[in-house]
Amino acid sequence: MRLWKNKLVMTKEQESSFFQKTHITTRKYFWSAILFILIFQIYNILYALHYTDFKLHTKASRVYMALYIIMFFMCIAFSAAGLMLSLFKKQSSLFLGLYTAFGCFLLLWSVCISLYDHRLSNNMSIFMTAIIYIAGLFYMSPRITIPVFTFCEVFFISGLLWISANGNRDTYGSCVNSVGLTIVALFISLYRWSTLRQDFLNHLELEEKSRMITEQSEKLSYLANHDPLTGLWNRNYLQEWTEKFFTSHNTGKVAVFIADIDYFKQYNDTFGHIAGDECLKSVAFALLESGTIVFRFGGEEFLCLYPNASENEADKLAMYLCTQIQKLQIPSSTPEGIVTISIGFAIASMKDDLEFRDLLHKADKALYQAKSNGRNRAIRYGMEKFPIMPTSN
Repeated sequence: MRLWKNKLVMTKEQESSFFQKTHITTRKYFWSAILFILIFQIYNILYALHYTDFKLHTKASRVYMALYIIMFFMCIAFSAAGLMLSLFKKQSSLFLGLYTAFGCFLLLWSVCISLYDHRLSNNMSIFMTAIIYIAGLFYMSPRITIPVFTFCEVFFISGLLWISANGNRDTYGSCVNSVGLTIVALFISLYRWSTLRQDFLNHLELEEKSRMITEQSEKLSYLANHDPLTGLWNRNYLQEWTEKFFTSHNTGKVAVFIADIDYFKQYNDTFGHIAGDECLKSVAFALLESGTIVFRFGGEEFLCLYPNASENEADKLAMYLCTQIQKLQIPSSTPEGIVTISIGFAIASMKDDLEFRDLLHKADKALYQAKSNGRNRAIRYGMEKFPIMPTSN
């Protein structure tokens, strides 16, 4: 039993979440149970009054009426308490506690009225109905179910034995039936308790596995689409981005910039590859701040895309990119020099992959021209004679 319970142990946070879920799924049973029993008590009260011509002249009629009225007002009280908890949105555990209290009272009440019925007949229908109904529909933990059901059974058998001792009636069959019924009810209640908790734990396990799969998928997607050193988009994602762009039917011009770090091989040879990696990351971050869509295009090459740009905007952006890298003030391999970039760019509409490749080709040619003309400058394709020079520091 302890091993079985240990498998269903939850943390405080899990218990709170479980109570919330159980509260939602079982709340309808609470109101249904109270409404059904309330209507049944109204019927019993009216029937008893009609049967006795509203005189209640016998002791039995008065006892039955008292039991019916007690249950009637208890239904009203539990309904009011449940309504208050719902209106003020109290903790779901309190509502389940109220639900449990109502079930325990209903079971005890059914024992009392069944014992009184048994004085005249062998009728156990109310007790049988109540205990099976409570076991099947009420969520109760074993620490409540076992003592409450056991107490009610002992109380019921004690009453049967007292009836047998004072009325010379054989109640052996009723005792055996009630014990068997209580054992069945306990099994149903414990099974429902364990099933609800196990289903909840299974659901949590599935959610955790789903979360891990999602995280792993996102991690793999990130690794597939990002450069591991700089964190920029890589060439693998470039194809995905262009496909999305083509399907968006964007008719505006796109400025395509190819930026290359000047004399980067000499930088690596002078300062080492670790310093080279730091240089790449610094340049990548500076390019990102420009607001363009930045990809790591090669070793020390970066691709920047700027949709819906005019030629004037593209020219200003090219100068801005060169200036931003200068502002980093990263020492270069030349004495008293700093790291700079050369940029080649082209601007045109881009409706399909063929036009995009043509833009890349033009930007690459402009980059070659920028590097041939002395580096640390930007050239737009088609205007090679008018290089864009960054502002000096």
